Amino acid sequence: MKKSLVYALVIALFMACNDKSQSVNEIKIDYNIQKIDTIILNEIDTAFVVGNKIIDGDIGDKQKEYSIKIYFSNNLPELTYKNAIGADLYLANDLDGDGKAELLLRPEWFSSCWTSVNLFSLKNNIWKLVKSGSMYYCSDEYPLSKRIVQMKQGYSLLTDSLADTKFVTLKKEIKF
Repeated sequence: MKKSLVYALVIALFMACNDKSQSVNEIKIDYNIQKIDTIILNEIDTAFVVGNKIIDGDIGDKQKEYSIKIYFSNNLPELTYKNAIGADLYLANDLDGDGKAELLLRPEWFSSCWTSVNLFSLKNNIWKLVKSGSMYYCSDEYPLSKRIVQMKQGYSLLTDSLADTKFVTLKKEIKF
C-alpha cells in the first residue's frame, strides 16, 4: 500500500513538472510564449512582471500588442501597462498619507534611452496613474529611487527633457 502511494505521488509530481503552464502565486504563465521577471521591491515585497517573449528580429512590429502585467506578493491588485516589454519598478514611500506606498514604473522598450517615468497610487484597490513624464534612463544621475523629491509642500517627480541640445531635469509637482 505504501509503495502504491509513493508511486502515485511520483507520477503526480512528474506530471506537474511536465505541465508547460505553471503558476506563481496563482499567476498562470505559459512559458512557451511568456516570460516572467522578478523584482524585489523591499525586504518583504516582490513584484512579478509578466509579458510575452520577444520574437527574433522583433523591434516592436511583430506582435499586435505589447503589454505587461505586474503581480505583487503582498496581495496588491495587478497592474497592466501597455506599450512595454518589461519594466523597472520602485516602491516609493507613502506620498499622499493614505498608509499605502506609491509605485514608480519605468517601462522597457526595444531601443532608445528615452522612456517614460510613471507614478501610480492605489485608490479603491485600483492602480491610478498620478503623474508621468520623460526619463533618460541611460544616465545614472537620477535612477528611479531618486526620481521623487520632497519639496517644502508635497513632492515632485523629476523628469528629463532636452533644451538646446542640453539635458534638463524638471520638477513636476505631484498632486493627488
